[in-house]
Amino acid sequence: MKLAVLANEKDSFVRPLAEGLGRMTSVCGAHAEIHYDGLEILSLPLWLKDLSPRSIGRFVLKSGGYRKRFDDLVSRMEDADAIVVVTHVPASHSRHAHQNVEQIRKRLPGIPIVVYDMIHLPTVEKWGPAMLHGDLSDISPEEKKLIDPKPFGMERYDWYLTGSPVSEIPLPPGPHPVSRVGIDIDDGTLFPEQDGKFHVLLDFEQTRKDYPAYREVQLEALNRSGVSFEVLDGRFTRDEIRAKYRSAGALMLAHRESFGLPICEAQACGARIFTPRSEWAGAHWLKDDLSVPGPGEHSPNFVVYRDSVDDLVEELLAAQDSFDPAKTVDTFLEYHPHLYQGDKDALADFLSLLESGVIHSKLHLEHADIGR
Repeated sequence: MKLAVLANEKDSFVRPLAEGLGRMTSVCGAHAEIHYDGLEILSLPLWLKDLSPRSIGRFVLKSGGYRKRFDDLVSRMEDADAIVVVTHVPASHSRHAHQNVEQIRKRLPGIPIVVYDMIHLPTVEKWGPAMLHGDLSDISPEEKKLIDPKPFGMERYDWYLTGSPVSEIPLPPGPHPVSRVGIDIDDGTLFPEQDGKFHVLLDFEQTRKDYPAYREVQLEALNRSGVSFEVLDGRFTRDEIRAKYRSAGALMLAHRESFGLPICEAQACGARIFTPRSEWAGAHWLKDDLSVPGPGEHSPNFVVYRDSVDDLVEELLAAQDSFDPAKTVDTFLEYHPHLYQGDKDALADFLSLLESGVIHSKLHLEHADIGR
């Protein structure tokens, strides 16, 4: 069994997910070949949309190279049992971002195409309602460009792999073409290295309109408590940011996350997660029934301080007094093992469905009504 995994090498969530999928696949007795140029090639302009003379001239000069790269990728994937696109909504379903998914279907019609995302489309905050129901109430004009013309719904892919399908948006009733394989981030670079010092990392500053008020509360509480802290700023490589996580006893969120890979990476390094609102880390809720709306519970690694300076000061001092990075890692493994080392049983089941033909290259045609 062989998977062709389309990814990139940017400092984002894509590479860790792709490489983690490769480790899990190997444990399951299969092979994943990662194509780090795959996502870029999925977005190459293979046909001309703008008919202006300048655009035509530029396209003529570059189109030959684009098509050669696309042909090369297709040839590298001809022996795959499935193609896995590692990406995130809305790009995964946009006709602008990854417009060549359908071209690959035409060239390799017998190979299923699967998407691997940290979350599952029907439960993704504003993007699920926007794509599946046309509800654009929470979509900004700039964001709307990604899904105009109308994007695909669940019918774009034959199957879905996800880290977590949990959200404040309930999972629609009925069966879903999804396997919760989790994420494997255990590559040997995530471990506690605090040397007994409790140090807080504040997530990167945000331009969102409500950000300054949340940050003001965080800074006031940190200054009042006297706890050591650092505000993340600038750009970091993956190795650099993980070194920061290894030195931290807590990560303070700056905004609501649809999933939040740093939430997992920080816990794996022994840092607890501080958030003013429970739903800011909704993908990490513990819920017995995902079809029921409303919040779930968080593991003991999460501190929800209700955007109160006094509560945050109290929680910071308590966390400093009880600081135990090893216990934080153990708690992460107890409550969310699938977000640290993946769910290999779920991946093995997915591979079995592929091998048996239950997941096939025409299956996407049956998904049009899911979530709608």
